[in-house]
Amino acid sequence: MFRNYCLLFILFLNFQHFTADVSFLSYPFSTGDILHHSEKCATLLHTFAQSASNLTMCSILYARPVRLCGECVNEYVNFELDYNELLETVDNGTSCKSIFMSRDRLDSVLEFHNGIVGIWEKGNCINCFEWDGAIPTISNDTKKFNKMYNETMECILDNLNQFGNNTDAVCEKCYELYVGLDEFYKTLSPDGIGVETVCMDVVDLMNTTRSVWSKNLDCCKLRRAPEVVFLCCTAVISILPVLFYLAMRYCGPIRDLPDVLKQSRFSQRFKRSVNGRLN
Repeated sequence: MFRNYCLLFILFLNFQHFTADVSFLSYPFSTGDILHHSEKCATLLHTFAQSASNLTMCSILYARPVRLCGECVNEYVNFELDYNELLETVDNGTSCKSIFMSRDRLDSVLEFHNGIVGIWEKGNCINCFEWDGAIPTISNDTKKFNKMYNETMECILDNLNQFGNNTDAVCEKCYELYVGLDEFYKTLSPDGIGVETVCMDVVDLMNTTRSVWSKNLDCCKLRRAPEVVFLCCTAVISILPVLFYLAMRYCGPIRDLPDVLKQSRFSQRFKRSVNGRLN
Protein backbone atom coordinates (compact mmCIF):
# COMPACT_ATOMS: atom_id res chain seq x y z
CA MET A 1 0.00 0.00 0.00
CA PHE A 2 2.79 2.41 0.90
CA ARG A 3 4.41 1.59 -2.42
CA ASN A 4 1.27 2.56 -4.32
CA TYR A 5 1.10 5.93 -2.54
CA CYS A 6 4.71 6.58 -3.44
CA LEU A 7 4.01 5.88 -7.10
CA LEU A 8 1.02 8.24 -7.11
CA PHE A 9 3.12 10.98 -5.49
CA ILE A 10 5.86 10.58 -8.09
CA LEU A 11 3.32 10.75 -10.93
CA PHE A 12 1.83 13.91 -9.43
CA LEU A 13 5.25 15.57 -9.31
CA ASN A 14 5.95 14.58 -12.93
CA PHE A 15 2.61 15.97 -14.03
CA GLN A 16 3.36 19.28 -12.34
CA HIS A 17 6.73 19.31 -14.12
CA PHE A 18 5.16 18.65 -17.54
CA THR A 19 2.55 21.39 -17.15
CA ALA A 20 5.22 23.84 -16.07
CA ASP A 21 7.37 23.04 -19.12
CA VAL A 22 4.83 24.38 -21.64
CA SER A 23 5.14 27.92 -20.34
CA PHE A 24 7.70 28.66 -23.03
CA LEU A 25 4.84 28.73 -25.60
CA SER A 26 3.66 32.11 -24.30
CA TYR A 27 5.58 35.01 -25.78
CA PRO A 28 5.86 38.19 -23.67
CA PHE A 29 7.23 40.20 -26.60
CA SER A 30 5.92 40.56 -30.16
CA THR A 31 8.16 40.61 -33.22
CA GLY A 32 6.92 44.12 -33.92
CA ASP A 33 8.77 45.36 -30.82
CA ILE A 34 12.05 44.25 -32.41
CA LEU A 35 11.60 44.60 -36.18
CA HIS A 36 9.51 47.82 -36.16
CA HIS A 37 7.41 46.84 -39.17
CA SER A 38 5.78 49.54 -41.25
CA GLU A 39 2.32 50.33 -39.91
CA LYS A 40 1.04 50.72 -43.45
CA CYS A 41 2.35 47.28 -44.43
CA ALA A 42 0.85 45.79 -41.28
CA THR A 43 -2.52 47.34 -42.17
CA LEU A 44 -2.32 45.94 -45.71
CA LEU A 45 -1.44 42.52 -44.32
CA HIS A 46 -4.50 42.62 -42.05
CA THR A 47 -6.70 43.65 -44.99
CA PHE A 48 -5.30 40.82 -47.11
CA ALA A 49 -5.89 38.32 -44.29
CA GLN A 50 -9.52 39.46 -44.05
CA SER A 51 -9.96 39.10 -47.83
CA ALA A 52 -8.48 35.59 -47.68
CA SER A 53 -10.91 34.73 -44.90
CA ASN A 54 -13.89 36.06 -46.87
CA LEU A 55 -12.99 34.14 -50.03
CA THR A 56 -12.31 30.94 -48.08
CA MET A 57 -15.64 31.12 -46.27
CA CYS A 58 -17.53 31.87 -49.49
CA SER A 59 -15.86 28.98 -51.32
CA ILE A 60 -16.79 26.55 -48.54
CA LEU A 61 -20.40 27.76 -48.24
CA TYR A 62 -20.97 27.36 -52.00
CA ALA A 63 -19.02 24.13 -52.40
CA ARG A 64 -22.14 21.95 -52.92
CA PRO A 65 -23.92 22.51 -55.15
CA VAL A 66 -21.00 24.20 -56.86
CA ARG A 67 -21.79 27.91 -57.15
CA LEU A 68 -18.53 29.36 -55.88
CA CYS A 69 -17.51 30.87 -59.24
CA GLY A 70 -20.60 33.03 -59.55
CA GLU A 71 -21.23 33.70 -55.87
CA CYS A 72 -17.62 34.38 -54.82
CA VAL A 73 -16.32 36.42 -57.74
CA ASN A 74 -16.41 39.69 -55.77
CA GLU A 75 -14.47 38.10 -52.91
CA TYR A 76 -11.95 36.75 -55.42
CA VAL A 77 -11.45 40.17 -57.04
CA ASN A 78 -10.93 41.87 -53.67
CA PHE A 79 -8.56 39.10 -52.59
CA GLU A 80 -6.36 39.56 -55.65
CA LEU A 81 -6.43 43.37 -55.42
CA ASP A 82 -5.38 43.28 -51.76
CA TYR A 83 -2.64 40.77 -52.50
CA ASN A 84 -1.21 42.83 -55.35
CA GLU A 85 -1.36 45.98 -53.24
CA LEU A 86 0.59 44.19 -50.52
CA LEU A 87 3.25 43.18 -53.05
CA GLU A 88 3.56 46.58 -54.72
CA THR A 89 3.42 48.97 -51.75
CA VAL A 90 6.63 50.64 -50.56
CA ASP A 91 6.58 52.60 -47.27
CA ASN A 92 9.54 54.78 -46.29
CA GLY A 93 11.78 52.95 -48.71
CA THR A 94 10.76 49.52 -47.40
CA SER A 95 8.79 47.15 -49.60
CA CYS A 96 5.95 45.29 -47.89
CA LYS A 97 6.84 42.32 -50.07
CA SER A 98 10.33 42.20 -48.59
CA ILE A 99 8.85 42.12 -45.09
CA PHE A 100 6.25 39.39 -45.52
CA MET A 101 7.42 37.33 -48.51
CA SER A 102 10.26 34.80 -48.73
CA ARG A 103 11.42 35.52 -45.21
CA ASP A 104 11.40 31.93 -43.99
CA ARG A 105 10.80 28.37 -45.06
CA LEU A 106 7.01 28.56 -44.47
CA ASP A 107 6.43 31.65 -46.60
CA SER A 108 2.88 31.66 -45.23
CA VAL A 109 1.51 34.64 -47.16
CA LEU A 110 2.52 33.21 -50.54
CA GLU A 111 1.46 29.66 -49.67
CA PHE A 112 -1.98 30.70 -48.46
CA HIS A 113 -2.48 32.90 -51.53
CA ASN A 114 -1.54 30.11 -53.95
CA GLY A 115 -3.65 27.58 -52.08
CA ILE A 116 -6.79 29.69 -52.15
CA VAL A 117 -6.31 30.76 -55.76
CA GLY A 118 -5.63 27.11 -56.67
CA ILE A 119 -9.25 26.23 -55.86
CA TRP A 120 -10.49 29.05 -58.07
CA GLU A 121 -8.22 27.97 -60.93
CA LYS A 122 -9.07 24.28 -60.51
CA GLY A 123 -12.72 25.17 -61.03
CA ASN A 124 -11.92 27.19 -64.20
CA CYS A 125 -13.94 29.99 -62.63
CA ILE A 126 -12.28 32.62 -64.79
CA ASN A 127 -14.01 31.08 -67.83
CA CYS A 128 -17.42 31.99 -66.42
CA PHE A 129 -16.65 35.63 -67.04
CA GLU A 130 -15.27 38.12 -69.51
CA TRP A 131 -12.62 40.31 -67.92
CA ASP A 132 -12.02 44.01 -68.50
CA GLY A 133 -8.96 44.38 -66.32
CA ALA A 134 -10.06 43.37 -62.83
CA ILE A 135 -13.78 43.88 -63.54
CA PRO A 136 -15.65 40.65 -64.42
CA THR A 137 -18.89 40.37 -66.38
CA ILE A 138 -20.74 37.12 -67.06
CA SER A 139 -19.74 35.72 -70.45
CA ASN A 140 -22.29 35.28 -73.25
CA ASP A 141 -21.85 31.49 -73.21
CA THR A 142 -22.56 31.38 -69.48
CA LYS A 143 -25.65 33.57 -69.93
CA LYS A 144 -26.95 31.38 -72.74
CA PHE A 145 -26.33 28.17 -70.82
CA ASN A 146 -28.04 29.52 -67.70
CA LYS A 147 -31.05 30.58 -69.79
CA MET A 148 -31.32 27.15 -71.44
CA TYR A 149 -30.84 25.41 -68.09
CA ASN A 150 -33.59 27.47 -66.45
CA GLU A 151 -35.97 26.73 -69.33
CA THR A 152 -35.24 22.99 -69.13
CA MET A 153 -35.70 22.78 -65.36
CA GLU A 154 -38.83 24.95 -65.51
CA CYS A 155 -40.29 22.57 -68.10
CA ILE A 156 -39.47 19.53 -65.95
CA LEU A 157 -40.94 21.02 -62.77
CA ASP A 158 -44.10 22.33 -64.47
CA ASN A 159 -44.83 18.99 -66.12
CA LEU A 160 -44.09 17.05 -62.94
CA ASN A 161 -46.72 19.14 -61.20
CA GLN A 162 -49.13 18.49 -64.07
CA PHE A 163 -48.53 14.79 -64.77
CA GLY A 164 -47.31 13.61 -61.37
CA ASN A 165 -45.68 10.18 -61.55
CA ASN A 166 -46.14 9.94 -65.30
CA THR A 167 -42.49 10.66 -66.09
CA ASP A 168 -42.90 9.48 -69.70
CA ALA A 169 -45.04 12.54 -70.41
CA VAL A 170 -42.47 14.78 -68.72
CA CYS A 171 -39.66 13.30 -70.80
CA GLU A 172 -41.63 13.72 -74.01
CA LYS A 173 -42.58 17.34 -73.28
CA CYS A 174 -39.05 18.43 -72.28
CA TYR A 175 -37.03 16.24 -74.63
CA GLU A 176 -36.12 18.95 -77.13
CA LEU A 177 -35.12 21.42 -74.41
CA TYR A 178 -32.89 18.87 -72.70
CA VAL A 179 -31.21 17.75 -75.92
CA GLY A 180 -30.61 21.38 -76.89
CA LEU A 181 -29.02 22.08 -73.51
CA ASP A 182 -26.83 18.99 -73.74
CA GLU A 183 -25.69 19.78 -77.27
CA PHE A 184 -24.88 23.39 -76.40
CA TYR A 185 -22.84 22.27 -73.40
CA LYS A 186 -20.76 20.03 -75.65
CA THR A 187 -19.83 23.04 -77.79
CA LEU A 188 -18.27 24.83 -74.82
CA SER A 189 -15.11 22.70 -74.92
CA PRO A 190 -13.11 20.96 -77.66
CA ASP A 191 -13.58 17.51 -76.12
CA GLY A 192 -17.30 17.93 -75.41
CA ILE A 193 -16.76 17.05 -71.74
CA GLY A 194 -15.59 20.37 -70.36
CA VAL A 195 -13.89 19.22 -67.16
CA GLU A 196 -10.62 20.94 -68.04
CA THR A 197 -11.93 24.16 -69.59
CA VAL A 198 -15.57 24.90 -68.69
CA CYS A 199 -16.46 26.88 -65.58
CA MET A 200 -17.22 24.50 -62.71
CA ASP A 201 -20.58 26.13 -61.99
CA VAL A 202 -21.70 25.19 -65.51
CA VAL A 203 -20.22 21.69 -65.27
CA ASP A 204 -22.06 21.01 -62.03
CA LEU A 205 -25.35 22.30 -63.42
CA MET A 206 -25.03 20.03 -66.46
CA ASN A 207 -24.10 17.00 -64.37
CA THR A 208 -27.06 17.62 -62.07
CA THR A 209 -29.44 17.97 -65.03
CA ARG A 210 -28.16 14.76 -66.60
CA SER A 211 -28.61 12.94 -63.30
CA VAL A 212 -32.19 14.15 -62.94
CA TRP A 213 -32.95 13.28 -66.57
CA SER A 214 -31.50 9.78 -66.56
CA LYS A 215 -31.89 8.57 -62.96
CA ASN A 216 -34.83 10.40 -61.45
CA LEU A 217 -36.99 10.64 -64.57
CA ASP A 218 -35.53 7.64 -66.42
CA CYS A 219 -35.84 9.56 -69.68
CA CYS A 220 -32.95 7.78 -71.40
CA LYS A 221 -35.35 5.01 -72.38
CA LEU A 222 -36.55 7.34 -75.15
CA ARG A 223 -33.22 6.73 -76.85
CA ARG A 224 -33.26 2.99 -76.29
CA ALA A 225 -35.63 2.22 -79.17
CA PRO A 226 -33.33 3.65 -81.88
CA GLU A 227 -30.43 1.88 -80.23
CA VAL A 228 -32.23 -1.47 -80.31
CA VAL A 229 -33.04 -1.02 -84.01
CA PHE A 230 -29.41 -0.14 -84.71
CA LEU A 231 -28.12 -3.19 -82.84
CA CYS A 232 -30.56 -5.50 -84.64
CA CYS A 233 -29.50 -4.14 -88.03
CA THR A 234 -25.86 -4.58 -87.10
CA ALA A 235 -26.47 -8.19 -86.07
CA VAL A 236 -28.30 -8.98 -89.32
CA ILE A 237 -25.56 -7.40 -91.45
CA SER A 238 -22.89 -9.30 -89.51
CA ILE A 239 -24.56 -12.66 -90.07
CA LEU A 240 -25.14 -12.17 -93.81
CA PRO A 241 -21.65 -13.43 -94.85
CA VAL A 242 -22.21 -16.62 -92.84
CA LEU A 243 -25.58 -17.18 -94.46
CA PHE A 244 -24.09 -16.53 -97.90
CA TYR A 245 -21.32 -19.07 -97.28
CA LEU A 246 -23.78 -21.72 -96.09
CA ALA A 247 -26.04 -21.09 -99.07
CA MET A 248 -23.15 -21.46 -101.51
CA ARG A 249 -21.90 -24.55 -99.69
CA TYR A 250 -25.12 -26.52 -99.58
CA CYS A 251 -27.44 -24.93 -102.12
CA GLY A 252 -25.09 -23.78 -104.91
CA PRO A 253 -24.69 -25.30 -108.41
CA ILE A 254 -21.37 -26.93 -107.47
CA ARG A 255 -23.30 -29.78 -105.91
CA ASP A 256 -24.64 -30.80 -109.36
CA LEU A 257 -21.26 -30.78 -111.18
CA PRO A 258 -19.64 -34.04 -112.34
CA ASP A 259 -17.20 -35.70 -109.97
CA VAL A 260 -14.25 -34.85 -112.23
CA LEU A 261 -14.85 -31.11 -111.82
CA LYS A 262 -15.16 -31.48 -108.06
CA GLN A 263 -11.57 -32.66 -107.69
CA SER A 264 -9.32 -30.27 -105.88
CA ARG A 265 -6.46 -28.39 -107.44
CA PHE A 266 -4.08 -30.33 -105.25
CA SER A 267 -5.11 -33.68 -106.71
CA GLN A 268 -4.88 -32.32 -110.25
CA ARG A 269 -1.35 -30.98 -109.67
CA PHE A 270 -0.34 -34.27 -108.07
CA LYS A 271 -1.46 -36.25 -111.13
CA ARG A 272 0.35 -33.85 -113.45
CA SER A 273 3.51 -34.27 -111.46
CA VAL A 274 3.33 -38.08 -111.57
CA ASN A 275 2.65 -38.10 -115.31
CA GLY A 276 5.58 -35.78 -115.96
CA ARG A 277 7.98 -38.09 -114.13
CA LEU A 278 6.76 -41.19 -115.99
CA ASN A 279 7.29 -39.52 -119.33
